[in-house]
Amino acid sequence: MSSFDFETTLMPLVLLILLGWLIGKAQDIDLKSVSSVLIFAITPVVALISTAQMSFHGVLVLLPFITLSMAVLVGLTSFALGQRLLRNKDMGFLLPQATGSGNNGYYGLPLAMALFPAADQVGIYFLVMLGTTLYEITFGYYFVGRGHLTVKHAFQRAVKMPSIYAIVAGLLLSALHVHLAPGVLKLGEVARGCYVSVGMMLIGIALSKHKKLAWEWDFIGLTIFGKNLIWAVVVAAIVTFDNHVTKLFDASTHAMIAILAITPVGANTAAFAAQHNFKTQLAATVVFATTIISFVALPVIAPLLLNVLR
Repeated sequence: MSSFDFETTLMPLVLLILLGWLIGKAQDIDLKSVSSVLIFAITPVVALISTAQMSFHGVLVLLPFITLSMAVLVGLTSFALGQRLLRNKDMGFLLPQATGSGNNGYYGLPLAMALFPAADQVGIYFLVMLGTTLYEITFGYYFVGRGHLTVKHAFQRAVKMPSIYAIVAGLLLSALHVHLAPGVLKLGEVARGCYVSVGMMLIGIALSKHKKLAWEWDFIGLTIFGKNLIWAVVVAAIVTFDNHVTKLFDASTHAMIAILAITPVGANTAAFAAQHNFKTQLAATVVFATTIISFVALPVIAPLLLNVLR
């Protein structure tokens, strides 16, 4: 795939960040209210309808568990490194969310659709992404809460995340082979569009609330190390093990798992930080910085990575 194809796929996401920044500068927008709409309304609808449409069969049912385990390994490893290396230990509570998951929905999904346009292949990517989504709304949200809450209160807030129960309901509908009504499917399409648009604009809005970016280089460096390098090592280990031992998945599935290693920090990092009023400037900065880095590097990195996995 050419560089132009990548740019035309991902350029709108950067423009949405810019639009959010302009709106945030022009209007007095309550960041926490916007993040609440995204977390408690739009995301659960997307999670429910997307999961309900998934087809779980054969070895593919293992994909969410594999990617969830990978996310936990990366996130907890990054947190442990942060507790040792960061001069401000509080920043480390953002690391599990920033590194364990990623912008696999707003950013990775358009990339997966560009690379693998077939409907069944996109469905496999949803299964891959489901594991990191589960991580994000459980482990990730919990650790962001721990930045300013006790273990008990952070856990209580995490278990109240509606997306957890939306995914469970979606899995039940999928298992029962319930066909969603056309109106519900249309709602899902609209919600996915809102999910991408609001999620990316939220980054810009968060950035607009501060006169300058929070360039905490030790945190940003550890985030990039965890989100890209540790993820790449874990992906390589999983793919190598599967190629030589288990032989469960084909090359295209391996490539979809590999997408998790090249996406930037997820926009929900900024949303969760805003929801908790915890280091929103730092969260927005690292999301913005890694998105720009990924956008510039992707046309080179993605083809190389996919060629290695073939």
